[in-house]
Amino acid sequence: MKTLYFVMRKITVKFSAALLTVLLFVTTIGLHAQDYSNYHLGFRGGVGMATLNGYQNNGLRLGLAAGVCGIYDIAKNKSIIAEFSYSMGGQQTEKWITETRDEMKEYSRFGFHYLNIPVLYQYYFPDILGLEGGLNFRYCMAGTLKTKIGNDSWHSANFISSDYNTFDFGLIIGVYTQNLIPHENFFVSLRAYFGFIDVVKNVGSNKNMSIQVSVGYMLF
Repeated sequence: MKTLYFVMRKITVKFSAALLTVLLFVTTIGLHAQDYSNYHLGFRGGVGMATLNGYQNNGLRLGLAAGVCGIYDIAKNKSIIAEFSYSMGGQQTEKWITETRDEMKEYSRFGFHYLNIPVLYQYYFPDILGLEGGLNFRYCMAGTLKTKIGNDSWHSANFISSDYNTFDFGLIIGVYTQNLIPHENFFVSLRAYFGFIDVVKNVGSNKNMSIQVSVGYMLF
């Protein structure tokens, strides 16, 4: 319990610092938007399926994502979008093992908590959909490994910072649309992320990979 307390306190401090950064970001964009109509600010949230590519049998794990986004219109159908968001990563796997002459399933669940700063280029085809792609810079705040055998209870262990790479970096490609929702301020996006850096150290290849579906709302 004491270890969990310190981990949660560490996450809270980092999240508070991140929230302060977001508030400063929102304020700055809002001040600019008073003078420049090509600046836009919004929020987005969604769900995703993540895995560690190349590690064990690449089981999928469900996770949440949410954050703020700022868009700068370069031209009528071209824009740059930058975001600050939280997302969950990792994977869940299972395998058969022999336990006292009986075969039982062993479950492993990796969980990682990330702060993301993606910067993407967008091109929109009016009344159809848009394409987007770019780089995502990520900071891992904490990581856990939960395991259980058969119907036993889950056993949890926290990664220490030397066990995993706190910095992650990768490619995002996706599609989005603003015309399938009745209100023009809403948008829907589908993204795929491909990490370039191994997550857990010294266990072979295990790079982040995920697919995310999200809904957003532009304030102005």
